[in-house]
Amino acid sequence: MTTKGKLYDYVEVAAISDMGRVRTNNEDAYMCAPEAGCFAVADGMGGGDAGEVASEFVVTFLRQAVESTAEDSPGCRKYSIQQGLHKANGAVVNYRNSHGFASMGSTVVMLVLNPWNADEPFVCHVGDSRLYCLRDGEMFCVTRDHSMGNEMKSKGVKEPLPDKVAKALTRVIGGSGMLVPEWQKIALCPHDLFLLCSDGILVLPDEQIEKILKEKKNPQDIVETLKEQVLAAGAPDNLTAVCLRAAGQLPLPQEIDKYDREESDLLLKVAEERKDYGS
Repeated sequence: MTTKGKLYDYVEVAAISDMGRVRTNNEDAYMCAPEAGCFAVADGMGGGDAGEVASEFVVTFLRQAVESTAEDSPGCRKYSIQQGLHKANGAVVNYRNSHGFASMGSTVVMLVLNPWNADEPFVCHVGDSRLYCLRDGEMFCVTRDHSMGNEMKSKGVKEPLPDKVAKALTRVIGGSGMLVPEWQKIALCPHDLFLLCSDGILVLPDEQIEKILKEKKNPQDIVETLKEQVLAAGAPDNLTAVCLRAAGQLPLPQEIDKYDREESDLLLKVAEERKDYGS
């Protein structure tokens, strides 16, 4: 489908999700809110129905946050999303405690388009769900997994960790500590291709993912090919992918009056300073 409305007319999007060949339920969830210019993938975890519930909490609260602020300034939107994530965090914690699911939680990766400045979308993520970008024929990973292995590397620890320890998540929605989503502002260029995915897609090496992004013509073909090749590789986990392609020409930024700009800047500052809002 092609998204509708202002900047969103300039982006084509497709999504797919599958249980895989081993799991008996699908703990992934995704959100495509083209009318609000927001797209997300959440990967739940925990026993029983815990993972499904956790990821559904995430996309439900995010959808509420973004659909109510579709025409608002970037600062307003980020503040609302920050609140939505903390509401989801609280809901997961309450469900976990009341149902005895000690390992319940969810990751999330989110791309938020910015009609006020088309070439500066926001990215937000928690955990190891990823955002890739293909630009000018080269693919790179926009996000960095919140894992024990990456944390040790950032601290200068060179000794390799056991694979299971290295992949252990240091940030999750529903965790025992304070929720700290990682935000970044990135560039959006004409013809950019973005892929948001759960780690079930990563049974494919980056080189294979890059080949698919380069060879396929549209997002629908890309997500269907990803699913086909992940299933062929055994698909030991659930798999979810959301793919967006930007048009060859992006719209000019909307006019922002002085009051709205000041309000937006203030709310961006508040969102940064009060990361524990709603917890």
